[in-house]
Amino acid sequence: MAYREPEHLTCPSCAKRAELVWIVGTGPNTDPGEGPTYVQILDASPWLEQTTNTAPAWHGTLTCPTCGATVLTRP
Repeated sequence: MAYREPEHLTCPSCAKRAELVWIVGTGPNTDPGEGPTYVQILDASPWLEQTTNTAPAWHGTLTCPTCGATVLTRP
């Protein structure tokens, strides 16, 4: 089963705000209280996405299209 998890991000430099939507999935063998099986970005718009890894969890950097500042880095 998968669900959407919206997150509101704000650029630390120019204060641009936009929503980022994550897709969080749990597998049939996931025990209660256990973390998600995978976490991916559904829609990074308008942030510019640079991905370094996608499985099982998204790793990378999102930057602001207006000023180029880093908005989010994982891990």
